[in-house]
Amino acid sequence: MVFTKVLIANRGEVALRIKSTLDRMGIEAMGVYTHHDRESLHVNRIPESYLLEDTNRTGYLDGSQIISIALASGAQGIHPGYGFLAENADFARVCTKAGLIFIGPPADAMTSMGEKIAAREHAVRAGVPVVPGVGGAGMTNSELLDACKDLKFPLLVKPAAGGGGKGLHVAHDLDELGEVLPIARREAKAAFGDDALLVEKYLQHARHIEFQVVADAHGNAMHLGERECSLQRRHQKVVEEAPAPRMSEKQREVMGAAALSLTTAIGYQNLGTIEFLVDADSPDVFYFMEMNTRLQVEHRVTELITGLDLVECQLRIASGESLKTVIPNREFNGHAIEARIYAEDAFSGYLPTGGVISKFTEAHTPNTVTDYAISDGAVVSSSFDPMLAKVASWGESRAIALGHLRDALSKTVLLGITTNIDFLMQLLDAPDVRESNYDTKFLESHEFVRAIPPHAVLSAYAAIITESKSGSWRRDGWRLTGMPAASIAAYIDGVRYDVTTDSHPISEVDYFVADSQVWLHHPSFGTWLIKEVGERPVSTDRQGEEIVSPMPGVVMAVNVAVGDQVMIGDPLVVIEAMKMEHIVRARRSGHVVRCNVAFGENVRVGQLLLEVVEDV
Repeated sequence: MVFTKVLIANRGEVALRIKSTLDRMGIEAMGVYTHHDRESLHVNRIPESYLLEDTNRTGYLDGSQIISIALASGAQGIHPGYGFLAENADFARVCTKAGLIFIGPPADAMTSMGEKIAAREHAVRAGVPVVPGVGGAGMTNSELLDACKDLKFPLLVKPAAGGGGKGLHVAHDLDELGEVLPIARREAKAAFGDDALLVEKYLQHARHIEFQVVADAHGNAMHLGERECSLQRRHQKVVEEAPAPRMSEKQREVMGAAALSLTTAIGYQNLGTIEFLVDADSPDVFYFMEMNTRLQVEHRVTELITGLDLVECQLRIASGESLKTVIPNREFNGHAIEARIYAEDAFSGYLPTGGVISKFTEAHTPNTVTDYAISDGAVVSSSFDPMLAKVASWGESRAIALGHLRDALSKTVLLGITTNIDFLMQLLDAPDVRESNYDTKFLESHEFVRAIPPHAVLSAYAAIITESKSGSWRRDGWRLTGMPAASIAAYIDGVRYDVTTDSHPISEVDYFVADSQVWLHHPSFGTWLIKEVGERPVSTDRQGEEIVSPMPGVVMAVNVAVGDQVMIGDPLVVIEAMKMEHIVRARRSGHVVRCNVAFGENVRVGQLLLEVVEDV
């Protein structure tokens, strides 16, 4: 079959990424959206988009409604993107039954790999080493605790039904395991509709290496090289690159063969990713971790070194073409590296953020592609994954690719919400990263600190504020209509700076002023939020402490009440934001004297949750 119309069952940047290939191939694209996304960029740029009636709060997971829309609009196939229904075997089966082509693997192959216990069993039969572990459907939290009593900690708790970093927690002893199991189970249920868990050995020093595989319906299969994905936080990737910098040709051959062995053993078709953990201390030792039966966020780096369009490969294989015609020659050229831009404060524990984007401008730099679905005025909420965009760069060597990416990030303007862009530039500058001397624990074992604002930034802020107060706004320079006040108070991260303007303030500044706040960006100095008023004060009682919300989100659990005794480190409140849960812990021992929140309540950043008073 030759596609003439395809429904994209996803949102955001992946919907626009898929549409770009459909447009190039002359295939009509149609989309879906929820009420929450009605003003989103992907809806604006896919004119034929249909509202999903969210009567049961299922949104993009409502497969039956999506199939009905596809059939009514004349689509021949459905591309699920990544996330949501992309790894839902039941949805793939219903698509086929309805006469639609699911642009992905067969449902049976998806079932084989979609549940981690079954995937491990298939890997063992294919001769691929697996990480030791226990768990699966039907096992309760207490049964998992009993089964783990004789295992060596630390252990990794993960959903049995899905990936993407959601629901993953490391436990260092039985008490911590008992604490994270219910959280991981809730996250698994919310993300994948299945709360089954797997607990397995946690490798303290490992590299995350994944192989891109592709197979057709005619018995042909190949891999398109590997990607290095070890730079991650909360088990979600931050930076990916291809090829893996420290991979020997022998190791690449052995691991690639293992990936293809598993691919052919389960009768896989279309694109997929076999993910491995490599022992950083013994590089020849590797374990199968999971298979992602879908397009990956990081597929761009593979495209950049192969010259392929992986979405086009998916479409052509789904239409019945042979891999021999889809990819007649497999070639690799140069190096590619990608960074994910997240709505989070990477200098404060990678806490999710949100708000309204005041200004967004992508970088236009050589050998770089930016995927995004955001624009000025877009609202970033806690309802979806925190990724806002991804920037991928190519170079003849790794050093050149790193330089291109660093340059592109410095020229990406994103004002109005806190993001990780400045952190990413700092990360790429780290000597260990430039020398590829890192593993999956690199980010949590290294402290990255927000720089002190340079004088040039403070001077530009003073110029902006003075010009704002004078009523004269110009974009062609910083010459003022009047002399500024002797001292202007600038608050950055709660610290006061008294600043005045220079006679020659810096140029190339992008900024946005609102509510006595200035968002300011300069390619050389990064992005800064500067305020004229101080941060919200906390309790001044030396024996008391106000516990405030570190991020916007929904309260999933309140573990204490007024009068309860707490110890340092006790979990007080659990807040969900962007499909992840964060535990707010006690920072002093004492008793609870105030409790201002309840289960299910929406909270904002800095909102008072509890007050704990030290026992005298």
